[in-house]
Amino acid sequence: MQNFKLQEAAQLKSQIVTVLSHELRTPLNAILGFSDILLRLNKNQFNSQSVKMVETIIRNGKQLLKLINNMLDFAKLEEGEFSLNLQYFNITELIRLIVDDLRFFANQKNINLDVNINIQNVKIINDPIRIQQILTNLISNAIKFTETGSVLIELQELDEDKIIIIVKDTGIGISQIDLNHIFQAFRQANQTKSRCYQGTGLGLTIVKDLLDLMGGNITVESQLGEGSTFRVELPREVKLVNNQENQKNFHF
Repeated sequence: MQNFKLQEAAQLKSQIVTVLSHELRTPLNAILGFSDILLRLNKNQFNSQSVKMVETIIRNGKQLLKLINNMLDFAKLEEGEFSLNLQYFNITELIRLIVDDLRFFANQKNINLDVNINIQNVKIINDPIRIQQILTNLISNAIKFTETGSVLIELQELDEDKIIIIVKDTGIGISQIDLNHIFQAFRQANQTKSRCYQGTGLGLTIVKDLLDLMGGNITVESQLGEGSTFRVELPREVKLVNNQENQKNFHF
């Protein structure tokens, strides 16, 4: 009886998150859309302060939209309603594109963002959008929690069936106690030090759940004050998991 009540409560929580997220996302998309139009049509007429104000609206709106999307993804993953759009693509090119997109934020903090890929044209069957989501989360976290030094991304081949992507930083690190629950929902490692950073505490949970869905794995090694190393293990070809119906779109 108690298990049934717990299951019912978890389902209700997931439904509430989904409904609220949808209700928030619609007006937020309107705010972002009209703000972007306002800026593009009036940038030459606005003074620098007005431009900065509209840019602040857009920047914070995008951050809020990211948090809402995380909540929706989390709810779908928890309910087992998440599907992957499998494609045949070049993971090497995707990693370089992700790094190029995030290089601006690293440069703002004077952090070196380096890529070490000795193998080229590594092609896999997976969902490129979700791989981008996973790696963007890990790399942006590495940049966020690194004040000096560097963030390094590596791609290695484990064997003919698996690859590994490593994200290594020289940041604040994670205590051994925090490592035990780093992939749990709504938890952030080093909460005292990370209060100045925005987030729901869902990012790494979603990363872990997505990798489980793909048949992959993630591990982390870290020492407080000495940086962190995340290792993402991926199959070259995602297999159907738990009879899930995946969309397939292979372009060889």
